[in-house]
Amino acid sequence: MKIIVFCCDWCAYPGADLAGILRLEYPAEVRIIKVMCSGRVDPVLVLEALKRGIDGVMVTGCHPGECHYLHGNIEAERRVELLRYIFGYSGIDPRRVRVEWIAANEGEKFAHVTREFTREIEEAGAITPDEMNAAKILQNVFSSERMRLVLGASRRAIELEGVDREWYRGVMERTAREEVLREKILDELRKSGSLSAVEIAERIGEPPADVFWNLIAMKRRGIVVDMGVVDRSMRFGIEEGA
Repeated sequence: MKIIVFCCDWCAYPGADLAGILRLEYPAEVRIIKVMCSGRVDPVLVLEALKRGIDGVMVTGCHPGECHYLHGNIEAERRVELLRYIFGYSGIDPRRVRVEWIAANEGEKFAHVTREFTREIEEAGAITPDEMNAAKILQNVFSSERMRLVLGASRRAIELEGVDREWYRGVMERTAREEVLREKILDELRKSGSLSAVEIAERIGEPPADVFWNLIAMKRRGIVVDMGVVDRSMRFGIEEGA
């Protein structure tokens, strides 16, 4: 198993260091990457690791209310929750990503959660080629303008503007699902040149109506183009460079 643990510089990394000082055992498969704040761990980084064959990624940071950057750990938690949700929709085992809070004096907890996470990943098994391909698609999703906007506005919407947390979580999940569907559509169009909504739906296993309305939305944004009607079916193609 290959496992990466992102540790924030202020709490989780000193906790990992303390585990070493106390000679507490944790799995040799674990590789630690120090970051200034857990909030700096972008979903794209997690997906890059999975795309490259890493079997599991854990993000560790300060306990809620103790973040040196005020809210970075809460941002990290929202991102990991969204990743776990969309993993289930995209064919990646949700157990492959996890978030944990570890204080500087919690060396024993660091050793415990890394052992526990390693057992979970062993149960999930080595990451598969299909999962790595799904991670590649999700990288495009989380790099999209819509997802960057929705994720970036989450703290302001929830904490400053008073938007209901569960409602906004639903917005993020719906946006992520739509972006995944659009990436699947684009992938099929790149491979085949031009297709109808029904043909795409059959290939990716999605309802034709959902595929059609997303194609229309993508056409309005100039991502796909109308290739005309063939055998009573509107066909769509892809703009070069999309």
